[in-house]
Order: sequence, then C-alpha cells, then structure tokens
Amino acid sequence: MKKICFVDFDMSVTGGVEQVTASLANELCSMYETFVYAVNKGGESAYKLDERVVFTEGLNGEKRLRGMIQGTFRPFIHYVKENHIDIVILMGNYPALIASFTRFFTKAKYIYCDHGGLMNQWKQKDITAIRFWDALTSHKVVVLTEKTRKDYISRFHTRPGKVACIYNWIEDKVAAARTDYNDSSRKILSVGRFGKEKGYDMLVEMAKTVLPAHPDWQWHVYGTGETFEETAAKIAEYGLGSQLILKGNVKEAYRLYSEYAFLVLPSYREGLPLVLLEASAVGLPMISFDVETGPNEIIEDGRNGFLIPPYELEKMEAKIEELISDGGKRRRFAEYDGMRDKFSKEKILKQWIEVIEE
Repeated sequence: MKKICFVDFDMSVTGGVEQVTASLANELCSMYETFVYAVNKGGESAYKLDERVVFTEGLNGEKRLRGMIQGTFRPFIHYVKENHIDIVILMGNYPALIASFTRFFTKAKYIYCDHGGLMNQWKQKDITAIRFWDALTSHKVVVLTEKTRKDYISRFHTRPGKVACIYNWIEDKVAAARTDYNDSSRKILSVGRFGKEKGYDMLVEMAKTVLPAHPDWQWHVYGTGETFEETAAKIAEYGLGSQLILKGNVKEAYRLYSEYAFLVLPSYREGLPLVLLEASAVGLPMISFDVETGPNEIIEDGRNGFLIPPYELEKMEAKIEELISDGGKRRRFAEYDGMRDKFSKEKILKQWIEVIEE
C-alpha cells in the first residue's frame, strides 16, 4: 500500500484549503496509508479527520517564512523517511515553498497543489516567484481550473504533461442537504474567511446602498479573520448593525443555506470557491464577481445566478436588488441542478488516484 502525506500550513484554520485537505485525506485513506502534516502547530484540526489518517503538527509559533523553512527542513525529511512516504502532496503556495527544499533529500514524489489562480496575483512578483519555484521543484502540479493550467503552460513554460486540472468535488453530505427552496426568506448570505482578498470592504459599501431601501431584509456574513474588526467598525460607522450582521465562525455552514434567499460572493480573487460549490449543490441562487478564475466554472449566468464584471459595485447592487424583488427568478435559479455531474466526487477522486498512481 502506497503512503501519501498531505502538507498544509495550519489545519486548525477553518479555510477552504483545510477543508479540501481533510476531504481528500478522508477519502484516500481507504486506498492508501494517509498522513496529514501541518507546518504550523495550531491545535486540533478544524475539520474532522478519519481515524485512519495520521495527523502531525510541526512548528509552534514561528511567524517568519525563513524560520519556517529552516525549522521544517530537517524534521520533515526525517518524517518522510521514517514513515516511508511515497507521495508528498503540498496544499498551497506557502506549504509548498516551506517543504520544497526537502524534496531533494527524500525519495518521495512531490505534488504541488495551487488552490488559487495564477493570473489573479500575477503582478504580485513575490507570490508569482513562489508559484514558479513550487512548480519547478515539484514532480507534478495540480490546479483547480483549465484556465490556470493553460496559464502555467504559457507563462511558466511548464511541460503540459506535468500540469493537471482537478476540480474540488461537491461532498455527498452537502448534496444531501438540498431541500425545497425557501421563498419566504428575507436574508442574504455571504460565507468566507475575513481576508483582504475576500472583498468584504466592497460588501459593506454595497450593503450601505441596498439594505436601507429594504428594511425587512438582512445580510448575514459568516467567518472570522484579520479584517473582521475593521469590517465590524465600518458597519457600525454606517449604522447598518441591525441589517448587516457578522455571525462569526460556524462549522458546516452549508446546513444553514436553506434559511437564505441567495448568496453573494464579493471576492477580489478566487481559485475554485467551495462556498459556490456548496451553494450550487443545495440550490441557493448566487451572485459573484466574474474574477479571473473560479466563479464562472460554477455559475451559469442567468441560470443559477449572476456573474458581474469584476468590482463594478453598481452592477452587483442592481442584481442584488433584482433578486430581492423577483422571488420567481430566485426560485428558477434554485431549481437549476446542472453542476452535479461536473463536480461529482466519483469522477474527481478517480482523477486524484490516477495522478497518485502515475
């Protein structure tokens, strides 16, 4: 039986990468001896891991990138050799960078998984350089969209056979949570970690325009992160506290989706957003900016939601208003179920197994 090891930065975080890491580990542990190695010692995994998955944490409290690379180097080489790891799967840019130097001192094959979009941050030279190095030093690169795969080939001149596009799948438990659409809901939903890239600054500005005209509607935002306090302060400044409500962290947020009328994703950039996958699976209408990668793989404009030209707030506000006013359109969007096969677990798991066996 082959031995595989996922490397994540911090499994205690309720983030998309951590959720995908846990899902993959839990499925693959029935076929492979599976390990999850967290570079940063954050505590218990935020997502339940199968009892067959071996979970290990590395550093405690190191914040500097150089220190993480140095502190991980020898321990991780020892870990790979001691456990006879065959495949190391690096979940994201920074875990891949931190562990990349160990690749030259083990016999394991290294797979780098880019959970973003290359061109989303192309002008950020430090991030682009990290991605280039991660791809160069790995034996295989896995990306989330065909657009990003083509970008790696054209921009980095990565050999086509080295780059594979594998979607994130829709979990069975998420699909099973689909119920009849709630026509009576007067609540808008947003879900995601509070980071600069998630666009909550734009969300507040749009809420300032839209919500006062609809006093019977609320907008609930789930998540925590570094921009939570400044977002809360802006909401208080605008006097929106009774309608725009920050709900904090919640596990398995998809269980709440049936309480909402539609979902809004205002991100500056995305890879393949899990929140949209979950919303499409449970039949929740969606509105998102049509950023470089991600949303246009999940939203079919005018069929299950709306795609808005990036960062055009007035156009997104108009579509929010449209869904608030048109319950019939919300229901039509909710009834569309065209994404199930595209993001089926069986199909995507088979692709992962093919990469591992390769």
